[in-house]
Amino acid sequence: MQAQPLLTPAPPGFEPVPARILTEIDTLPCDLYIFRGPRPILYASCGGDLERVLDRARRGMSFMVREIDSELLRGALAAALPKVMANNAMTAVERSKTAYSISAKVLTPIFTRESALDREGIVLTHKAIDAITTHLLEDEEMVWAMVATMQKHPSVHTHAINTAVYGIVLARFARFGPPDVIRDVARAGLLHDIGKNRVSKAILDKPSHLDSGEWMEMRLHVKAGHDMVVRALGYQPSYAHMIAEHHERCDGSGYPAGRIATGIALDSQLVGIVDAFDALTTRRPYRAPVSAFDALHIMRVGMRGQFSDELLREFIKLLGGFNAMTAKMEGADLARVMGAAG
Repeated sequence: MQAQPLLTPAPPGFEPVPARILTEIDTLPCDLYIFRGPRPILYASCGGDLERVLDRARRGMSFMVREIDSELLRGALAAALPKVMANNAMTAVERSKTAYSISAKVLTPIFTRESALDREGIVLTHKAIDAITTHLLEDEEMVWAMVATMQKHPSVHTHAINTAVYGIVLARFARFGPPDVIRDVARAGLLHDIGKNRVSKAILDKPSHLDSGEWMEMRLHVKAGHDMVVRALGYQPSYAHMIAEHHERCDGSGYPAGRIATGIALDSQLVGIVDAFDALTTRRPYRAPVSAFDALHIMRVGMRGQFSDELLREFIKLLGGFNAMTAKMEGADLARVMGAAG
């Protein structure tokens, strides 16, 4: 019987591996399985015939790995990410889609309630986002490809990747600082909501607005996330303040401390802007997503005073230069439109 692509969820004890993410690994870090008939069978052993695997991967076929081998695969994928980003044999969009898929595979366990956050997990997130940051700072084409191929699923890890990418791009566009400063923005964007691992799933998935008690619990994710990262690393990283401050607002309406603009680090304000934008443009259990235009209008008008005017204008100009405009805008320059909106 001919081997089939993986179209259904993996059986217990296994997890699916999209073919795309394997094309730049150097050696097989673990056994790979495929479906043949009713159950998985071994296709390639750890350290085995990589070319055979890559040939199958190039044809779009998928694999599975045992859950107990997941960490081995994630480490190999994180190590392969710089090669993916630099592979000029692929189009920018192909590289972007592959990088996104690898990042999602590497990061998903970090954002699951069952997984304890540890130093190895955070170091792996650093490795993944640092590779993306390096290439987005050097490659203009990849900047727009990454924005164009963003996914908009309501999962925490998807929002984390989007926030990190938007943060890199805005910091680059605004000439925010040297590469290590932008690297920290990316790391903070990736981990800013890690504290939601400590929030009840019933609250995260509630299809209506939160009551006062639920809202109080939700607000705890900021401190929880900061503390989780510091505890896992054993020290306070240089981006920790951005996790602690990403919900503070310039007019004092934010949380947890209710700081005003002068008390909020500028990089934290940047993360707050891109976090809010991606949240507004992504479907949530309690509301539908809005367009990029509407999200920026809400942030500029409906939430007036909450965000740095200068950074928000830079973000509007950035997205105004992006070719993937909505039909609603009819090709207008977004910066000019938003300027007219006040």
